[in-house]
Amino acid sequence: MMEQVLIDYAYPMMIAERKLKDAHLALLDNNYDVGSERLVEAMVEIKMAINSVKHMKEQRDGVRK
Repeated sequence: MMEQVLIDYAYPMMIAERKLKDAHLALLDNNYDVGSERLVEAMVEIKMAINSVKHMKEQRDGVRK
């Protein structure tokens, strides 16, 4: 029997939202280095969410079982 692995897209999306907000606040304070770092961190989380959705679609379509 195969083990079911939970792939969650919501958590990385919530983290990405927080990183975007943090970037916005840093940029308002003219802290461009921190703002840029938070934007990169948000991109990483967004990529993780995209991968999760891709995996869910493949599971649904029967590509990976």
